[in-house]
Amino acid sequence: MKHILHPVKDETVSRLILKHYSGELIQALDSPAIVVGAGPAGLYCALRLAQAGTEVTIFDHKLSPGGGIWGGSMGCNKVVFQKDVQGILDELGVSYLEDEGALVTSSLHFASTLIARASAHPSIRFFNLLTVVDLCWRDERIAGVVVNPSAIELQRLHVDPMVFTAKAVLDATGHDAVLVNLYQRRRNLSLVREFFMNAALGEENVIENTQMVAPGLFVAGMAANNVSGGYRMGPIFGGMLLSGQKAASLMLEYLRIFEEENHAGESVS
Repeated sequence: MKHILHPVKDETVSRLILKHYSGELIQALDSPAIVVGAGPAGLYCALRLAQAGTEVTIFDHKLSPGGGIWGGSMGCNKVVFQKDVQGILDELGVSYLEDEGALVTSSLHFASTLIARASAHPSIRFFNLLTVVDLCWRDERIAGVVVNPSAIELQRLHVDPMVFTAKAVLDATGHDAVLVNLYQRRRNLSLVREFFMNAALGEENVIENTQMVAPGLFVAGMAANNVSGGYRMGPIFGGMLLSGQKAASLMLEYLRIFEEENHAGESVS
């Protein structure tokens, strides 16, 4: 007795993967918003943008998105949240326990839930294993990112990348602040670098430091503290979610003004 009643040939599998992946990649060549870094701040920012009706492209250089969530602390796969974000966790469908005035959940559950919500949203195109190697610059603003497959970059092969354009770009690449460092190589931008560990202050700092650092270029999560010298924090993620939420609000306002200015320019011409 056959167990597989509808077999799929090898060449069909390859054709379907190439067809659907390349189709999404082509659609992503021009997006209203690009989020680089699929950690908690980047993923939640992308979700908020998508929920507001904005199409988003996410790039992450790793095989497994999720940033620093997965390992919890020292491999203990639990993470902590402040009660301030209880409503966000409920909205996402993340279960938790309350203990000592804080909320505790599995790092695996939190990471996989965020990734599932983002990857399933119809307004989000999600690409892992792609590394941002440069920024696109037009009309005195950041207008996209330059991308190569992570495997090519790891091998340092001389292969030209591709450009993906956007009106607003978020650096959510964590401690490395990749996009901000790329920007600083060509333009004046003060980088204070993150300070010592202090979770309570660091969580407050990461929200305060979420901002637009250059026209079209925004920063959130630990990348924001790297820019402005905020304290480092550990496996506590309320500030990351609130940083992503703030970044989405700032980017939506920027996109609104951008569209208004473009419409005004078209009316004059």
